[in-house]
Amino acid sequence: MQYAKNAAGDFAGTLEDWLRHLDEKFSLTPAAHEVVQAVINDPRHASFASAAELAQKADVNVATITRTAQSLGFSGWPELRQEIRTRFMSKLSAPEVSVVHQQETGNERPFDAAMNRQMEQLTALRRRTDRNSVKEIAKLIAGAKRRIVLGSGSFASIANILAHHATLCGYRMELATDGVMIANALGDVKENDVVIIFTFWRLYNSAIRAAAQAKAKGATTCVITDAAVDALAKNADYLLLAPAESTSFYATVVPGIGLAEAISAELGALNPEMSARSIADFEEQWQHQDLLFTKTAPMAGKPFDQL
Repeated sequence: MQYAKNAAGDFAGTLEDWLRHLDEKFSLTPAAHEVVQAVINDPRHASFASAAELAQKADVNVATITRTAQSLGFSGWPELRQEIRTRFMSKLSAPEVSVVHQQETGNERPFDAAMNRQMEQLTALRRRTDRNSVKEIAKLIAGAKRRIVLGSGSFASIANILAHHATLCGYRMELATDGVMIANALGDVKENDVVIIFTFWRLYNSAIRAAAQAKAKGATTCVITDAAVDALAKNADYLLLAPAESTSFYATVVPGIGLAEAISAELGALNPEMSARSIADFEEQWQHQDLLFTKTAPMAGKPFDQL
């Protein structure tokens, strides 16, 4: 409890700066200003409160909560709350995050809590993601002279999946997952190159620097994250948001992987014949290297629920 309480206090100043900037930028009404002030006063409550709960806190009606969120550039309160939640959680250490999650999940079994969170996040991701942006990123990857994808820590797994799938489709992609690899990859990046960056939760400085460097060198930058913070957004030609909060001490990679696979699927659909030939060539190489244990499908043709 003490962990979360202290962290919430430390975070309030940062949240206040961000919200007051939006307040000034969009010239909010007095009622909307009260909503912003209610969030500033208790950011932890706002990070999970319903519109009705926040309305009671701000002494306004529920419609004002929705209008305030829309005035700030969000589709509604759920989207604004997610941004507040992400910024709140990003300032917590792993032990602090664990305490917050334990308080929220209560007696729910860890397995059920984890599965329920993943399903909720994927449903939200499917509903909120702009299909045209995903397709445009796929087109950029296909047309780029050079393709680089960056991801560190557990997020390297997401970058690895995109690099693997894109390469199989016929669009060879470089993978950089640590400081030296990232520095080397960006050393000679140029115009007509595309740099894709995965970073979530407590954002890596290496990712923020990479976005700035790639942008400065003329490359097209695509950032996939859970928080549209200025340090990333100002250097992103394309920015996709995916939730990354789990029910434990770590950030989840499932929604990020979902976006990586969606981009890969769009890539494969751009030139199906070329991608089919590329995949067939790789398949031949796998067989030549005797990489696969058997040609039988992993589940021997049985549906998952019959195993």
